[in-house]
Amino acid sequence: MSDQNKKTRSVALILTWLLLILISLLIVKSFILSPKEFPVPYRLTVEKGQTLFSISQELYDAHVIKSKRLFEIFMISLGSEKRISHGEYYFEEPLNAIEIAFRISGREFGINRKKITFPEGFTIREMSDRLVTYFPNFDVYTFKALANGKEGYLFPDTYTFFPSTTAETIFSTLKDNFDRQIKPLLPDIKSSGRSLKEIIIMASIIEKEASGDGDMDMISGILWKRLDIGMALQVDAPFLYILDKKSNELTSRDLQTKSPYNTYLNKGLTPTPIANPGLDSIKAAIFPKDSPYLYYLHDKSGTIHYAISYSEHKANINKYLK
Repeated sequence: MSDQNKKTRSVALILTWLLLILISLLIVKSFILSPKEFPVPYRLTVEKGQTLFSISQELYDAHVIKSKRLFEIFMISLGSEKRISHGEYYFEEPLNAIEIAFRISGREFGINRKKITFPEGFTIREMSDRLVTYFPNFDVYTFKALANGKEGYLFPDTYTFFPSTTAETIFSTLKDNFDRQIKPLLPDIKSSGRSLKEIIIMASIIEKEASGDGDMDMISGILWKRLDIGMALQVDAPFLYILDKKSNELTSRDLQTKSPYNTYLNKGLTPTPIANPGLDSIKAAIFPKDSPYLYYLHDKSGTIHYAISYSEHKANINKYLK
């Protein structure tokens, strides 16, 4: 082969590589990089069992990705179409299609997510303390600032977060979960004649007063009945909230604490929820069980005993608490 032919072939090869590089760059720019219209911040909710194709359509419609098909190819090539992690995803800045594919597949470039559970009845203070134990560098001050006034409206559940998750993301995830859980119940709340605030306050009290799910609707019926007849609620749970004490630590002097949360000195509900109730206690507040009882107490083992009259209640006190 002549030198001229070799030179021509080399030039052709270089031009071919340049063309391939140019095509690759065009593909990256046109289909992989995030769109200029990327909605920041963007929140994606992936439901359990949701298909890859419905997710890609949702992302495309929201201008989060430029190409549904290329995104689906990324997910399938990674084997991620079978391991989509359901939950809330919060994007504080635009990500490209590959980064999003890694994120919702739970890969996140090798970074493991941490699972954290907030039990029913946890307060914001308890949530904050738990977050610090899971995420040593967690910005607890920002979380508390965001959660201020939201007691009762952060849903207790099991969540998974990346180690770098921000306070804003965690707060939004808990609040959005509450909104999603409560939405199907809004017609029932309206039919109950109570406001959402009243239901959540009552649910938070029930969460702390009941010894188990089986007692919730019964206690709900008793407490709503007390309110309806103008009787003070006379429950101990709010003192645990304002004094940060356990039930067995309360004294008779504590019960005289001057506070709008003192349900012995004040009639009506507490000003705010005293915890973040779970779904069972919320449903119990909406659907109270009618009974002849007006009183109840927990014995030393936690079992609840009911009474119709105050004299019966006093007899239960003498029998089970002395």
